[in-house]
Amino acid sequence: MDFKRFKLLAPVFGGLLLLPLADQVLGLSGQFSSTENRTASQVPRLNFPHVKTFIKQFDQYYKENFGWRNALFYGYSRWKLNILGESPLPEKVVIGKNGWFYLGNSYNRVMDQHRGLLPLSADSARYIAQHLARRQAELARQNSRLYVLIAPDSHTIYPENLPDRLQPASGTTRLDILGQAVKNTTVPFVDLRDTLLTARHERFVYHQTDTHWNDIGSMIGSAALLNRVRQNYPNLPLLQLSDFKIEKQRGGGGDLVTMLTVQQERKDKVFYAVTPTPQAKATQTASVPNPASGFASSRFKGNGTGKLLFIGDSFSHSMMPFLAAYFRESYFVRASRIDPALVATERPDVVVFEVVERNLNYLGSM
Repeated sequence: MDFKRFKLLAPVFGGLLLLPLADQVLGLSGQFSSTENRTASQVPRLNFPHVKTFIKQFDQYYKENFGWRNALFYGYSRWKLNILGESPLPEKVVIGKNGWFYLGNSYNRVMDQHRGLLPLSADSARYIAQHLARRQAELARQNSRLYVLIAPDSHTIYPENLPDRLQPASGTTRLDILGQAVKNTTVPFVDLRDTLLTARHERFVYHQTDTHWNDIGSMIGSAALLNRVRQNYPNLPLLQLSDFKIEKQRGGGGDLVTMLTVQQERKDKVFYAVTPTPQAKATQTASVPNPASGFASSRFKGNGTGKLLFIGDSFSHSMMPFLAAYFRESYFVRASRIDPALVATERPDVVVFEVVERNLNYLGSM
């Protein structure tokens, strides 16, 4: 009896072992695509005599690409999220209250930052402030004026929806410390926290299932930035709410729930589509490949005055429709530093460098 059972189970067990290989060859689970926010690793090349390096690289590649991996994660994600109420990727995505999701510690230890476990020292803040002042002076010699814009994390604007165990620390924050240091310089430092904390009482200003602000938050941030720039360039047009049409639509799933493969099941409760009226709409004149970031740069012509060079991260992308019309020309570039050669070529009147709050350290090398 035991031998017969063995004869029956052996082929089944062997088949299970071959299933990953069969999937890689035949693509049996092709309908389950990876939604993780990472760059897929490629098959490493074997270069003698570096066999150990190849084995290590191949091990990493196989862990990320073995057959049925995406299908297994699809099921695992739902079991963890819907049955256990836990995040399948706790270091990447934190499940909050009331349908909110937050970026986890995999991204520059953002949770630790907000819990006060990674404070910014006064010396570090002073170094960053001095570096910004040097960049400001360099740009001034090229007849360009620098503005530094900080896009707050959702953890800052909606802290009440963070899990109880991950509530932010009270008291002075990293951004507070840096802002205080920058006050000892003449660098225009646009901190949007108070503006967005006030605006959130009327409308949602961030996505619940995404790392970014929504169109309302982006529009309000753009207006605050323009108001600061207008202190030096009063001829710039004023961004007004009447310049845009605001529509409430059905919500979608953002990048955080996409990482968990539940974007069709967990969606924003409120979604706004904000579009410029004809008089506030700029014309995109070019899309320029940018191999360094992987995101194309964009040129616009608008109805305003002056020339804008906007350098920023993913938060800057949604600001293009709200800013471009208020300048004569504008150029939006995804980058983490200001390239002096680019400034020399573009010769902008205004240079805006935007960075999200969790990446304040980038300002020390921008």
